[in-house]
Amino acid sequence: MGLLHSMFGGGTSLQLSLDNDTASPGAVIGGRIVLGGGKKALRLTELTVKLFSVNVRAREGSAMPEIDLAEMAKQVVAGGIELAPRSENPFTFRLTVPYDVPLTAFNRTYKVVASADIPGVKDPTDDVKVTIVEASEDTERRLPFHEILERFPDLQSQEEGRLCKALYDFFLACYSEGAQLVEAEPIVAHHMTHGTSVTIRREALKAWANLVDNRVQPQHLQTLHALANAPGLDEETFTEVVIAATKFAEEGALPLVQELARHPSAKVRADVSINLRFNAAEKFNGKRELLIQLAQDSSPEVRKGAVSALSAYVDEQGILQWLAQIADADANPEVQAESLSSLQFGHHHGMLDFTLAVYERHLQNPSTEVRRQLPQCLSFMPPEAVQRIGGIVQRLAQDPDEGVRDAMAFQFCNLTEMPQLLPIAQYMAQHDPSLEVRRQALGSMSGLMRPQQAAAFYSQLFAQAKSEDDLWPIVNGLRAHAEHAEVKRLLTHMGQLPYPDIADAAREAMS
Repeated sequence: MGLLHSMFGGGTSLQLSLDNDTASPGAVIGGRIVLGGGKKALRLTELTVKLFSVNVRAREGSAMPEIDLAEMAKQVVAGGIELAPRSENPFTFRLTVPYDVPLTAFNRTYKVVASADIPGVKDPTDDVKVTIVEASEDTERRLPFHEILERFPDLQSQEEGRLCKALYDFFLACYSEGAQLVEAEPIVAHHMTHGTSVTIRREALKAWANLVDNRVQPQHLQTLHALANAPGLDEETFTEVVIAATKFAEEGALPLVQELARHPSAKVRADVSINLRFNAAEKFNGKRELLIQLAQDSSPEVRKGAVSALSAYVDEQGILQWLAQIADADANPEVQAESLSSLQFGHHHGMLDFTLAVYERHLQNPSTEVRRQLPQCLSFMPPEAVQRIGGIVQRLAQDPDEGVRDAMAFQFCNLTEMPQLLPIAQYMAQHDPSLEVRRQALGSMSGLMRPQQAAAFYSQLFAQAKSEDDLWPIVNGLRAHAEHAEVKRLLTHMGQLPYPDIADAAREAMS
């Protein structure tokens, strides 16, 4: 507001803000207007928002340019309402840029202008520049609502199955196209709060949360808080509320997440801890402290989810050491195993020896569940530690539990930078007492071989195969070297075998 508006505007004010200051032909420009009341009661005749182009051309024979101001789009936002003294009146608006609008250039600019017609005072106005670019360059492009409905027509369906399918498809689209689909929020929010069935409301909530994520406004937080406190929500829907809250945590929903983390239901607290890893930002203010609280919860499921999410903080030596203590001391094997999993990236932060010492210690863990976690942890270790890792692998390959040995046999496919482990894999493939473990080792150890070596080895196995079950380790082993000519030749041959699943797998390995 300038000085003249203060002098002659009767104390009124108008502030305009845009959701996106870049747009493209056919896209939507969204924004917000806050209209301030004057010193006394007034009446708003009309509040409008317009898109103008400003064209500047040289004027023949004059140093002053010619300026053309042309209206490109208009929306009447409100009208016929009373304005209380000193009140703040918020409004939202949407303008669709015409498809034939020229792009912004050195002599052509654009601005959005909001103006309030209030009898008796000078009309308050405000304007914001906007840049019109090609659609391919408009990273925040918003599609008009009618275009969204052309793509998802069943968002207006009265039939539950079709509507839920459309909501699910919309939910998936929001992962990559959420910014373009924001104009559909009103209809999705309507289904979320007024849907004719629990299933519709739940599917709409999932879609709404994905759409709003990373674009959270205060009204969205209010809506979510109201949902969390709505009486009679079923368990599945409440889980979706938790997911939405963790998605929005860094955008203002942290107090709600903290409240949910103290919920009397262990199931709800577990949902919070799990989704703080899988649906929340990796790090944000308050997350670390909340996870530390949840990692000391009385429920094993809550603790398990929390130590899993703490994997984002293994760059902190104190957190890494605390996770090792949990692995050593927690009474629940699942929590112990998850703690070991969270340690596996510690070597990126100068804690390789510490991490390997923890893993070596847990080779003696009485819980098979904990020992079965160790092979997966090794798959992320650096090859320079192969000598020490080899000792751990050797112990796991000789574990008395078949499940531990099977887990180790499978992980050879993820240890391709450590070909020194091949003799251990070969021994397991030939001598393990379990047929399943032997086949697992046969199928996974090819990554430890050179391509020529793998081609010769699996060709020999193919010649000796007596059943379809004997062929699976061969297909699995050949995947690691599918680009090698001899391997591709064998896979091509296997793609013609009279075993449909084997043939499909062989052809898929070459694609």
